[in-house]
Amino acid sequence: MPIFFDLPNEWIAFGVFFSIIMTFIAIAEVARKVFKLSPELSRKFVHVMVGILVSLAPFFLQSKTPVILLGILFTVLNYIALRKDSFKGMHTTERVSFGTVYFPIAFSLLVLMFWDRNITIFVVAMLILAFADTAATVVGERINSKRKFILWYDKKSWPGSIAFFLTTIIVIFFAFPLYSNLAQGVNISSSHLIVMSIFTAFVATVGEAVSKRGSDNLTLTITAALGMDLYLTGLQSGTLPALGGWFLVSLIFGYGAYKMKSLSVSGGFGAFLLGLFMFGMGSWDTMLPLIAFFILSSVLSKVADRQSKKDIISSKGSQRDIVQVYANGGIPLIFTIAWYLSGASVEWLYWAFLASLASATADTWETEIGSFSKGLPLDILSWKRVAKGYSGGISFRGTVGGLIGALVIVYIAYLSGSLAWNPGFMLAIAISGFAGSLIDSVLGASVQAKFICEVCDKPTERINHCHQETRHVSGLLWLDNDWVNVAGSLSGGLIFILCYILFFG
Repeated sequence: MPIFFDLPNEWIAFGVFFSIIMTFIAIAEVARKVFKLSPELSRKFVHVMVGILVSLAPFFLQSKTPVILLGILFTVLNYIALRKDSFKGMHTTERVSFGTVYFPIAFSLLVLMFWDRNITIFVVAMLILAFADTAATVVGERINSKRKFILWYDKKSWPGSIAFFLTTIIVIFFAFPLYSNLAQGVNISSSHLIVMSIFTAFVATVGEAVSKRGSDNLTLTITAALGMDLYLTGLQSGTLPALGGWFLVSLIFGYGAYKMKSLSVSGGFGAFLLGLFMFGMGSWDTMLPLIAFFILSSVLSKVADRQSKKDIISSKGSQRDIVQVYANGGIPLIFTIAWYLSGASVEWLYWAFLASLASATADTWETEIGSFSKGLPLDILSWKRVAKGYSGGISFRGTVGGLIGALVIVYIAYLSGSLAWNPGFMLAIAISGFAGSLIDSVLGASVQAKFICEVCDKPTERINHCHQETRHVSGLLWLDNDWVNVAGSLSGGLIFILCYILFFG
């Protein structure tokens, strides 16, 4: 991007940006207190002005280091302000929302991902966050529509989502060619610009609708940026027909899983995004192992639910919601994104993807296959007998099933041609994934939240049981099984990376 003002030091520019943002916050506070401006309106003023300001960062700063620091600094400051209930003009809403925290997180991630790769995508994604998100809120509140919906947690309205979709199209159609010319980037035809705008707007609208307590500030921004990048990559490589085909297949797959009651509504939309990005960024190299995990694990869950009573303990059944979809697939997706952004040149990122997915598979299979054991499982730490479905409980049958699950994922990658035949290396990936599932069990036995139902006096992971709130007895209250699953799949990927450095690097 051309530099508008060539300041002698980029840290001076950092100070200027910081001061301007704090000025916007101060103006919102004064307007709220003195002029009785509604908190929601003052919050949106800050949202729009800061979004516009940070989208201009490439015109004042060449290095991304101070830009990332700016995002990290405001993430911390916004979190503190939210917790202390200060700067109400910036973050007050009628509901509990962490949107002001997710905003700078999204900004920082966009800098890391696209500052060097395609600065135009960074700018346009921030403008979508500034304008389309605001349009959704304003229209959704002004139009009294009874047709509201909840895909995950936050309540949305059809007029608001339509406004977001249309505003996103407008922002991309006008802003992308303008900033791309300034950055001397890629120029695309008007027809492709229209299609890219519609494609990205649809993906970002789903990302905005599937949210919880302001997380849409993060999800809509990242999905919009990745949507534009996928389309441009497909256009340059000639793979747009494949991307379009998988867009439709992902929709059908998510809807079909919902109709078969393998996924909830939020899980279906989450699976759509996961499938689209997994295929778009990793093609069959990532999709075949992911499909195998989902189908085989869903079948096992259905069979186990019908023939066992493990749901006495577990917080959720076989119908997975979006949290469970990303608790198992989120870390593999992150490794896939990193591999994609590297131009598929950093191979160990793909192998770490396999290890993290193998960990999620092993953990799921351990639970489902272990539920068929005749005896009660053992606590992995105390070696005492615990109820079936108890997090941290292990059995011989379940452990063997988990190891087989990890091996299946690696073998499918080999069958697809993504891995060369190397038994030692393949075993290292599978064992890393299996080790991640054991870490999952250790965390489940030690720090995961556990509860007691005071009606039936049974242990459970559920906050509510027998239609009443349960009593917290151990573990960290916020650390549920989904977070433990995230930690397990992350452990599988990290363990492989360590093994790769020590033995194969």
